[in-house]
Formats: sequence, C-alpha cells, structure tokens
Amino acid sequence: MTRRPPRRQSGFSLLEVLVAFAVLTVTLGVLLNIFSLAIRTTQAAQEQQKAMLLAESKLTELDAGSRLRPGREQGWFDDNYWWETRVEEFDSRELMDNDSMLVPYRLSVIVGWGRNQQYDLTTLRLVRLEAR
Repeated sequence: MTRRPPRRQSGFSLLEVLVAFAVLTVTLGVLLNIFSLAIRTTQAAQEQQKAMLLAESKLTELDAGSRLRPGREQGWFDDNYWWETRVEEFDSRELMDNDSMLVPYRLSVIVGWGRNQQYDLTTLRLVRLEAR
C-alpha cells in the first residue's frame, strides 16, 4: 500500500477573514453616508421646488386680481410653508416719460419654510392709469 501525502487543508485564515470584514465595514459605512446625503439632497430639492410652485401660484393669483393695490399680505399655505406678498409702485421716472398712461408695479412673493429658508419671486406689471 502506498501512502498518500497528507492533504493540506484549503480555506481562509482567521486574519484574512478579519481583514475582509474590516474592508466590508468601511465600504458599507461609506455607502450608507452616500445614500444618506443623496436622500437629504433630494428632500431639500423637493422642498425648494414646492416653494417655487407655491410662489408662482401666489404670484399668478395676485396678478389675476381685478386691481393692484400697494401693500403687504401674509399667510400660511400649510403647517410648513408661509407666504408674504408685496405690491408697490415702481419708480419709473428714469425709464419712462411722465406722459405715459402706464404705471409699473413691482409684485413680490416670498415663500418660506423650515429654518430661514425662503424662495423670493419678483416681477413687474404695467397697469393703465384708468385701471388703478
């Protein structure tokens, strides 16, 4: 009978397993941070987009009114978003002649949410003198 040489057992050593777990832990930690940052960025973008849509809606509502009256108004859309509108005559002496039948108004809408976050939308509208 011939004797076979003893087989060497194949497998991973304890040190190799520990190194693999360390690499896996670091990799998973980095991936979780990346996903967390992506979720926060997406949420912030959604909040800003909602504020922009609410501001455009409020500006359209303000502009669709029968008459523009200088002044300020404030209110809440819901528990998270507040608004403020401003209507003021725009000083146009440098831009237009004094005989013009049009008066420019500056319409501003500010929508805010969270801590000191806000979106500001401003435009000019020309109003005929007899329509004031």
